[in-house]
Amino acid sequence: MDAIPMVDVAMVTGSTSWGIAVPEDVDLPGVRVIARDLTFETPYGLSQEWKLIELDGSLTFDGKTRNALVVWSHGNRVDEIDHSGQRRAFWVLREAGVRKVLCCATQGSLNRAIQAGDFVIVADVLELTQTPYSLLPGRQRFDASGKQLVCPSCAATVARVAGAQWPEGRRVFGIESQLVAAHAWGPRLSSPAEVLAYRTLGADIINHSLAPEATLSREIGACFVNVGYVTAPFQGYFAPADVNVVRGDVRDDLVDLATRVAIVALAEFDLDAPCHCAGLRSAQPENRWSRR
Repeated sequence: MDAIPMVDVAMVTGSTSWGIAVPEDVDLPGVRVIARDLTFETPYGLSQEWKLIELDGSLTFDGKTRNALVVWSHGNRVDEIDHSGQRRAFWVLREAGVRKVLCCATQGSLNRAIQAGDFVIVADVLELTQTPYSLLPGRQRFDASGKQLVCPSCAATVARVAGAQWPEGRRVFGIESQLVAAHAWGPRLSSPAEVLAYRTLGADIINHSLAPEATLSREIGACFVNVGYVTAPFQGYFAPADVNVVRGDVRDDLVDLATRVAIVALAEFDLDAPCHCAGLRSAQPENRWSRR
C-alpha cells in the first residue's frame, strides 16, 4: 500500500477528461508525473487510480514547484458503479492536507440560454438529500455551512484561465453569473420530467458529481471549484428517442482544452487567498457530544 503524500492542491478528474491520460496526454511543458497507479488504504476500503504530479515553478502562482494529487473519475472503481468512491477519495485528500480541490465534470443544461460547449463555473448547488457519504466525525462536532460552497478566489482563477483559451463562439460563465448546479447520482441521464423539475427548483445545469464533491470539500475544510462544460444541451432532453442527449462531438472537441485549463488553474491557485472557505466548517463545543 502506498503512503499518502502531503500536498496543497488536488484535481478530481471526471467526464471532462475521459478518454485521455491526465496529465500525460496534455502537451503542457512544466508538468510531470512523479508516480502513478497509486493505491491508498482508507477506513472505507481502498482508493485507487491516483497519480502524484509536479507543477514547475514557471507555471505556479508563487513561482515555486508545486506537487498535486490527481485521482481518476471521482475516485470511482473502473469495473463497478460505487458512489461511495468519493468519500474514499476525499478521505485521502483530507489526510494529504489538501487546501484547494478542483473537480472536473461535464454538464447537462437546464437553461435554454446555456449551450453545448459553454464553460460553466457554478456559484451554488442544489442537492436536496446532501451526500449520504459524509466525512464529518459525528453529527455534533462540526457545523458545515452551505454558504459559499464554491471558492470565489479559485473560481476567478479558473475563469481567467478558461477565458484566455476557450474557443471563440463558446462562452465562459464565471461565478458572477450565479448559476446553480443540480445533482443526480446517475449514471442514468436525467429524464425530461426530472429536467423540468430541477429547472423549476432553480437549477441551471445538472451533473452526477459536482454537488457531493462541494459538500465533501467543505467537510475537509478545503476550497472547491469546478471545471466543466456543457455536453448535453437543454433541447437534447426533449428530442426524439433516437437523438443522443449528449453531444459526443462537443466533448471530443474540448476534452484536451478543458483538461489543460484545469491543470493550469491548479498551478495558478493562490494558496493564501483570503477566501474564508476553511472557516465555514466550524468546530462545536465539546459538551455537545461529551455530555450525554
